[in-house]
Amino acid sequence: MSGDRKTEWCDQEELAVGWAMHALEPDEEARLRSHLPECGTCRRTVRNTEAVTAAIGGSVDQFDPPARLRSRLMEAIEHTPQEQPAPVVVKVPDRQEVAAPISLDSRRNVKAKRTRVLLAAAAVILVAVVTGVVGTQIGSLSDQVEAQKSRTDQLEHTFRLTTDPTTRKVVLRTPDGTPMAVLFSGDDDAAVIPEGMPANDTAAQTYVVWGTSGNGPVALATFDVRQGSQDIMLAWNKDAYAHSGFAISLEQGKVAPPTPSAVLAAGQVTQT
Repeated sequence: MSGDRKTEWCDQEELAVGWAMHALEPDEEARLRSHLPECGTCRRTVRNTEAVTAAIGGSVDQFDPPARLRSRLMEAIEHTPQEQPAPVVVKVPDRQEVAAPISLDSRRNVKAKRTRVLLAAAAVILVAVVTGVVGTQIGSLSDQVEAQKSRTDQLEHTFRLTTDPTTRKVVLRTPDGTPMAVLFSGDDDAAVIPEGMPANDTAAQTYVVWGTSGNGPVALATFDVRQGSQDIMLAWNKDAYAHSGFAISLEQGKVAPPTPSAVLAAGQVTQT
């Protein structure tokens, strides 16, 4: 190949992958070393492969094997007999003789062929990663694991709260008596379980929980309801436990106002 290529393919790209992965034979390295300055496609492949291997390496947790396992492995290696290649017998008229050892070049050709097979597989992986397939899957999987862990932690928290005998339960009903949400109020935390509450515009609106047992309503927490919300943990006000009556309003903006604009649902504490 000579000059920067107009296409996105080069028949030396497998070697470019191997170059970045330090998996080439000396003669292949020499060939690619002279080829790289003339081929933008292969230079780009080298850069992409190095970036991908670094990213994949960084995404895998590193750990040291137990010392006992390492000792057993080294002992097994030390006492494992090494197989010697069988001599090749060449038949000639009236006599037999052992052929000369296989030349290093022949062995290298076999190894180079095996290397090319591995590089072809690496090239397939590289194409997928460079186009974002593998990278997207890794990122998506990581996000899913993190989201699942967060959801599990929240469920455990909600379960502890709702089964705590000191937690107070409030069914919040609309003016016509329809349940809109259930509020679980603890000493320093709380949870709301929506029952048909519509999702709010999380960028421009917020739901507000009010304590209604004093001289006037007191804002205790704000929260958002998203599509499919099942339970919502609240950052609870320390004064909430003084209230036995609660209400919910939907407000414009992301900060609770001094008083509710309109109460959507209200209720009194009942025994859990």
